[in-house]
Amino acid sequence: MFIKQSVFEKQIKKSYKYHALRIYKSIDDDLVIDTPSWTLAIYKDFISKEVKGALVKLVGDLPERTESILYGEGAGQQYEMDTMVDISILNNDYTEDRGYSQYFVSSLTIEKIYRVIQSEGNDNTIRLYNQEYLNMIARNLVDTKAGETGVEGPISNDEGSSLRWYTNAGTLEIKRDISENYTNELLELLKTIKLERYEE
Repeated sequence: MFIKQSVFEKQIKKSYKYHALRIYKSIDDDLVIDTPSWTLAIYKDFISKEVKGALVKLVGDLPERTESILYGEGAGQQYEMDTMVDISILNNDYTEDRGYSQYFVSSLTIEKIYRVIQSEGNDNTIRLYNQEYLNMIARNLVDTKAGETGVEGPISNDEGSSLRWYTNAGTLEIKRDISENYTNELLELLKTIKLERYEE
């Protein structure tokens, strides 16, 4: 899949430490791994031994079908209603009819912490995303031998408040975690600059 294993492991450990790692297994054995900052859905035929192994090593038992469990260091397992997880991420239909539009990742970073991302259709829609989470994405890791298709995205249906990258293997959603109040002047300045595309 197009996810860097080392960064993925670092991120799940971070969420587990703060009792914020939620895992859901669908009736079809697909997995949704959910944190406050990102969500990763993987279809069952593409769940690698490395991903499953990292999860089991960290949390122990994974959920059974249609179960959602919140995991945390020192807190054990907390079973939850499956409605706690946005399982729409398993619906891999990202057409314009569903309100999705294209964005692009620019080559510009702010203090090496935030990456500037812009709407393809509206130059005035600019968002800042934490590079820490974008580091999970590696388009060159697509497993074509296993039948995985090329990475599509980023796309959004909420004006860039969250972005999704996807293949037929699954979807990664990253949520924006920076206050726009802090960056209003900066965003106005960025609107005057021609941004160049950056490939993750």
